[in-house]
Amino acid sequence: MIYTTFLPLLVSALALPADTADTADPGASAYYDGSVGETRIETPSVSGAAIEVDGRFDEPTWSQAAVLHGFTQFQPDEGVSASQATEVLVFVDQEALYLGIRAMDSQPEDIRATLTERDGFQRTDDWVRILLDTYDDQRSAFVFTVNPYGVQHDGMWSESGGGGRRNFGPPIDENQDFIWDSEARVTGEGYQVEVRIPFKSLRFPQRAQQAWGIQVVRRVQRSGFMSSWAPQSSDVANQLSQYGELTGLQGLDPGLFMEVNPVLTGSRVGTLDPGGEGFRHEDPTASFGLNATYGVTSNLTLDATFNPDFSQVEADAGQISVNERFAIFLPEKRPFFLEGTEIFSMPRRLVYTRSVVNPIAGAKLTGKVGGTNVGYLGALDEGFDDAGRNTAVNLLRVRTDVGEGSTVGGVYTDRTAGSADYNRLAGADARLAFGSRYMVSLMSAASFTRDPSAPTERMDGRFLFGRVERSGRELSFNGEFHDTDPDFRAGSGFFRRVGDTKLEGRVSYNWYAPSGGILQSIHPSFNLRSFWDHDRFWAGEEAEEVRAQLGWRFQFRDNVTFWGNYTRGRFAFQPSEYEGLFVEDASGTVRPFRPDQGHFDGLDGLTVGMWVNKWQRVRGNWRFTVEDTPIFDRSFGVAVEPATSYSSEVGVNLFPTRSLTAELGVRQTRLVRKRDGSEHSSAVIPRVRAQYQFSRSLFVRGIFEYSAQESRALRDPESGRGLLGCSGGDCSARGGSDRNDFHVEGLVSYEPSPGTVFFVGYSRDMRDPVAFDFRDLRPTQDGLFVKLSYRFRM
Repeated sequence: MIYTTFLPLLVSALALPADTADTADPGASAYYDGSVGETRIETPSVSGAAIEVDGRFDEPTWSQAAVLHGFTQFQPDEGVSASQATEVLVFVDQEALYLGIRAMDSQPEDIRATLTERDGFQRTDDWVRILLDTYDDQRSAFVFTVNPYGVQHDGMWSESGGGGRRNFGPPIDENQDFIWDSEARVTGEGYQVEVRIPFKSLRFPQRAQQAWGIQVVRRVQRSGFMSSWAPQSSDVANQLSQYGELTGLQGLDPGLFMEVNPVLTGSRVGTLDPGGEGFRHEDPTASFGLNATYGVTSNLTLDATFNPDFSQVEADAGQISVNERFAIFLPEKRPFFLEGTEIFSMPRRLVYTRSVVNPIAGAKLTGKVGGTNVGYLGALDEGFDDAGRNTAVNLLRVRTDVGEGSTVGGVYTDRTAGSADYNRLAGADARLAFGSRYMVSLMSAASFTRDPSAPTERMDGRFLFGRVERSGRELSFNGEFHDTDPDFRAGSGFFRRVGDTKLEGRVSYNWYAPSGGILQSIHPSFNLRSFWDHDRFWAGEEAEEVRAQLGWRFQFRDNVTFWGNYTRGRFAFQPSEYEGLFVEDASGTVRPFRPDQGHFDGLDGLTVGMWVNKWQRVRGNWRFTVEDTPIFDRSFGVAVEPATSYSSEVGVNLFPTRSLTAELGVRQTRLVRKRDGSEHSSAVIPRVRAQYQFSRSLFVRGIFEYSAQESRALRDPESGRGLLGCSGGDCSARGGSDRNDFHVEGLVSYEPSPGTVFFVGYSRDMRDPVAFDFRDLRPTQDGLFVKLSYRFRM
């Protein structure tokens, strides 16, 4: 049965979009010109649309659609007519929202489009994007993006943001996958897109009559120009407040909504025997898992999972860690944790779902009741300690709308492995809008931790956060305060450092050149950041880390950007922070290590870089940094000796054909001691990722990554002697490691829709005794994985 289900889907998926122009004239019932403020749409409703989503508008029903036109540009210029005309048709029937988009282009031969996997084209292709604020509350919106070949990208836009994503693009959680239909095709006049979004794929209020916010955005990739139907301005902090409106939506009912997703997996894993008996393969194993989703109401969804499988998730890219002081953040990629979890987004990560390492089962309830967002996630995480105890994880989040664009919320997290082993956290937050430009974010939390190593003691800690920001097309700024006391623990969250207080401020100015010139804009900025030890801050003492940064960015025509920054900083650690570190002097006496903090004052750094997205088949980026920096002892988190760091990164994306893409990149760093010019550490990580897309559903991918990282023992900057870590009378040298890892990963995947997938994957990790030698690669682990799943929707 599964075979007969997949075969027709596979055959249809291999059919590529046509490239001939549509000659039908759809007509319209009403026109809405966004450029003159006609953004309130009386939504046409038809009975039984009978639309075939094929990228053509030849069904008679399209003649009843409303027409949205009059797009205006908002990047790089604001308010001028769009460089390329766009027209949108829209109507609804009993089951879905339909949109047809004509993206006209005066140079159709230069339209950028690749046949790639879902969510993989935003930085490479032309696209059109539909945003739906179904609650019309100006807080969040569904995102549906389509490229000229009909490839889909989707996610959730969240005005509450989190993690500073606005600095690197719109606040879109791109990891969510909805079920909807799209098709597109390139014509002699540009390209056109046809979209059907079922009401079952959306969440909206339970009201007899309602209105939704709507925006349609278009990007022309070769120029970098972006335009929208409802005019947008960066002088307004909340972009959703500038949307148009679909009115007259009546009797919307998604009906019974339930999805069941059984998953069958097989694997054969090999590991290096720690007893020295070589590399062994285990017997093949099979496993069954189940995911289920139930629409409790049109605005409340229950998800559950048993024995979830994450083997299709691409491995994390290697991270340079030879001189890291703190933990490295890795993004969440596992589907169960990503779906519907924008509610857990906060200015600081009190919820970090990768803290759930290997869930046995889990459940999640998310949605919006009235003006209140609610989210609950519970999971049983498999234990890996000596006692084999599993950990119960509970995450609860509530956020309520207040006024125009403001919210207040609370969060509670609990990780419990036993009565004497738990971490619990309770917090509150608020996001307050003032006028159209200003936003204030406030957050506080308290943690309560009991460790089995000290079962009679409970460790309590506090966290405070505040941020004020001003949005503006020209002038923008923000200021931030962050404070954690030493006993604060976010067991279900992610904090790079605790026991610190941070003050940070940033001011930036955007200057835009007249239209048509080679230089489009200049963006200078200034950033000042200071860290204190928590107790020393409240005692009014000096900061232990200060860094000032002057940045700049020059944007040129045809998507060419040069950027850079100059930094100057200092570190000043207290003697008590070096407790446990020692050095042996010339006489053989072991004495406490206390370096002169003057070594870490007046540290300069310079970074320059470039992004190029000018050509259709090649995109590249480059960065080079030279800076004075301390060499850190990672366990103690303190500066040990001064060094000069040289680091660089080069990346090239190639698109030889519309189906073949390749990413080539290398990152490297080298630390040289100030004292004698000797090398303390080095790291080189080249990575190659190639993918061939047979259709929108079927692809083959290969990844090759080598990581060569080496560091030498830490030294006293005065005598050059090695540092010792001493405890209980035993001393050992601090630092020093040498590791060369080679990772190979291959995947063949057929995924006609989210949750319906068949794939075969193989990965192999190897160790190289000598960096880049390749003659004596020794396997450390490998795995062959097969997965078959089908998403039933009722």
